[in-house]
Amino acid sequence: MSTEAASRESSPAEWADPGFFLQQSRLRNLLRLLRQLIKPPDGHRTLPTVSGVVLILLALGIGSAAYNTSSNILFVTLSLLLSSLLLSGILSWINFKGLRWRLVLEPHFRAGEVTPVRIELNNTKKLLPTYSLLFKIRAVNCGESRKLYLQERLEAGGAKRLDWIFEPSKRGDETIELAGLESQFPFGFLRKIIGGSYSSEVTVWPRRITYNFRPSTGLHSHRQGSIVLRPGSGAELINLRAYRSGDTMRQVHWKASARLQRLMVRETNDENQDAYLIFLETSGDVWTHSEQFETLCSFAGSLAEDLYMSDRLWGAAINDRPVKTIKRLSDLHALLAELARLERIDHYMPIREVMGATIITFKPGPNNQVIAYVGGNKAGSA
Repeated sequence: MSTEAASRESSPAEWADPGFFLQQSRLRNLLRLLRQLIKPPDGHRTLPTVSGVVLILLALGIGSAAYNTSSNILFVTLSLLLSSLLLSGILSWINFKGLRWRLVLEPHFRAGEVTPVRIELNNTKKLLPTYSLLFKIRAVNCGESRKLYLQERLEAGGAKRLDWIFEPSKRGDETIELAGLESQFPFGFLRKIIGGSYSSEVTVWPRRITYNFRPSTGLHSHRQGSIVLRPGSGAELINLRAYRSGDTMRQVHWKASARLQRLMVRETNDENQDAYLIFLETSGDVWTHSEQFETLCSFAGSLAEDLYMSDRLWGAAINDRPVKTIKRLSDLHALLAELARLERIDHYMPIREVMGATIITFKPGPNNQVIAYVGGNKAGSA
């Protein structure tokens, strides 16, 4: 293939093609085609189907009879069968000519939730349509695969898309690979196969789970004995700033936005709710059961999303890694990606005391439960 995997988050997916025809002169393209008949490119194969095998055996039988009897009719029949095989291979080859395809993936996936994996097709031929294609696609790490068929013909200059509704079974990094594609057009005697080398990496977030979280009231965030004024949904206006991705529309200051010709957002204080910091310790001595550790990742991710949506998430820290404040949606997505790759470790140095936020910690509970603590008091479980 003529392309490698590209990250969807950094740049759009690139188009791939069979690599049969280059932008060269007709003579050089003809020489390349003749050379590929003798030595196909890597990953390219032409194999007979069941009906193709029957046709080959029939041709061998008729050829033997024609040679022994010197019958012209049998020789004509033999030439007709062989020309059918040859024409099938050539038309299968031309069926791929001018075809381009690419994988289009969502920027992130979530365990236990269906997400479309899309193949976009583009037929750049000026006259001939493309028929009867089969795409083999798979998720490498979880071992799932699917065959996607082009049921209708793809007109010259046209475009289509094929969707696989994929449900990841576990969190982590996943590789979506186009394992191969083939064409049996037009007679079904030969299969023209192109091996797959087109893949793309995606991150599968931890699954959302049901939990309860009811911390004791009165645990406000303090710094040197005073209440911390932080951006929230309170009544007192702190500042006006430009709109950022993840801000809710209720924070937009419409009069200021109309005056400045751009979206401006209110920053108000919130003295009645806590600003929480989610702190995860993933020592293997503490989290000895894999199932319970997976619940920890899902609990922390679900809680972080809900706290963010209610403007109550200050930041997060994992083991001895630096504390990361979460101010916008991209920060939350980065935390979920970190939870997707989280592993148990042998040892670490605990972080120093974090001022300005109420810390949420987690410990194993009975029956594979995970218990959340706020200020040393049990605040929830999953």
